[in-house]
Amino acid sequence: MKNINNMLKSSHKVSLPRWEKAQKWQLAGWKKQNMHKTLYRRFAQWSKSIIKEKMHNSGDDWNLWWANKFNYYELIPQELDNVIELGCGPYTNMRIILQKFKINHVVCSDPLVLHYVTFKGRWLAEAWKERTILIDDHKAEECPFASNYFDLTILINVLDHVHDALLCLRQAIRITKSGGHLIIGQDLTNFEDARRIGDDIGHPIRIDHEMLDRVLLPNFRIDLYKILNREEGRNPNAHYGTYIFTGKKDKYSEY
Repeated sequence: MKNINNMLKSSHKVSLPRWEKAQKWQLAGWKKQNMHKTLYRRFAQWSKSIIKEKMHNSGDDWNLWWANKFNYYELIPQELDNVIELGCGPYTNMRIILQKFKINHVVCSDPLVLHYVTFKGRWLAEAWKERTILIDDHKAEECPFASNYFDLTILINVLDHVHDALLCLRQAIRITKSGGHLIIGQDLTNFEDARRIGDDIGHPIRIDHEMLDRVLLPNFRIDLYKILNREEGRNPNAHYGTYIFTGKKDKYSEY
């Protein structure tokens, strides 16, 4: 009960040990999943009975689902210079965006990215091996990139996994150039959701649409804004809605 009460009282930031616990849980899950893939690949190489495409499965963590909800990012310019995905995870939303857009410089950032690039056969690992992307393992709260630099910043399914969600959001805005685009996709959790679900080890932070609106709406010209209802979301039992946002950073942004 104490952990639940703490989560309800302090929804946008958790202690460093609590965040580290969530990160360890996340990594263990991804390693287990990709260990199975490694064993599968070894068996396939031995038996030579597997279809080649399955040997190069890029993996997916609802990335195609998110792309569909963003109308496959149709409002983003087709050619971009510098693009970053914060909290990219092992499978990334970037791999889908790159199928449609011409991007000169790509950064995939995640505190666990040095582990993720060891998952052989996944898109992130292969792109890193071929040096077609750059990687960064800083926490989003400690983002090292210059202000007003990226033409597009992507932050999808991230903010409930972090140490300080508000700081992460501010950093994402800061590194997006004036006139550049920011994509935010986020499961939304209210007080009743949090009370019902309890302390979720992998998702220590509760995000609602009011918090996102307060930070985003004064600083962006909206291209796409919608809140999916509970039934339209990925996990209706845990989230009252899903936040879908694409906007251009205003030249008068405070960040």
